[in-house]
This record gives sequence, C-alpha cells and structure tokens, in this order.
Amino acid sequence: MMKSFNNINIKNQSGAVLITALIMLVILTMLGLSSMTTSTMEERMAANSQEINRAFQAASSGLELVFSDEDAFNTTNTEASDTYIKSDTTVGGDPSGSNAYSATTEYSSTFIQQVSAPRGSGWDSTFAFYYFDLSATGSTASGASSSLHSGAYQVGKGT
Repeated sequence: MMKSFNNINIKNQSGAVLITALIMLVILTMLGLSSMTTSTMEERMAANSQEINRAFQAASSGLELVFSDEDAFNTTNTEASDTYIKSDTTVGGDPSGSNAYSATTEYSSTFIQQVSAPRGSGWDSTFAFYYFDLSATGSTASGASSSLHSGAYQVGKGT
C-alpha cells in the first residue's frame, strides 16, 4: 500500500537536509569569493609586470637613442664628467604621449676620460679613445621605472 503525503508525520522531521543545504551554500559562496579575490590579485600582478616590462623597454630604447644621438658623443668638449642629458622622449604608443601604452625615457652620456691610442692597436698617435658612461631611465604613466647603464668609447682625433 502506498503512503500518501497526508499520512507523513511532519513532527518527526528535524530539517537536517535544510541545514546541510545551507552549509553547502555557505561553503560554495566562500569558494566563489576566494576565487574572485585570487583572480583580481593575479590581474594586478600581470598589469604590474607589463608596466615594469614597458619601463625596461623604454630604458633600452633610451640606450639605443643615445647611440644614435650625435651630440651624446661630443669629443670637442672633453671636460671631466661633462654630461649630455636628453629627457622626456616618448617611446612606444602615440608620439603625443596620450596613449596609455607610451613611456618616456631620459638618457645621458657622461664623458669619462680620453686616452691615447695604445701601441699595437692599429691606430697611430694622432688618434685617441674617448670613454663615455651611458645611462637611460624609462618610466611609464603608472610610475614604473627602470634604469640601464652601459659604457662606450669613440675613436677620434687626439688633442
């Protein structure tokens, strides 16, 4: 014989299924919130990594710019620690600097010393080696920055 719903004794039910379902719902909600927090943090970390990379690339472009700048290797004014600085050069993105993907670079060339061509170098005594310290700093609109340094020399007429 089948029981009908009218014959079920409601007083004997304690609501265990309801409590279990609510506990499971709370656990799933906590997992969802934890996942959202983790993904937000990962997104911030990825954005910071991109900005640092953009700043490094701007500094690298600054070193390339200093090598192509004729004024950076001026051998006529060779005072010790004579520095040539070029700043606020926009690299990447929109040349007006309004693009969020653009960055600025500042580069400098500092004269270090002049030495005569050493014997056996293939250069006669009328030539000299001019040593320069090159540096470039790239920065982005978000505040990320990176600096690179390099050394270079130029062979020119001796004094």
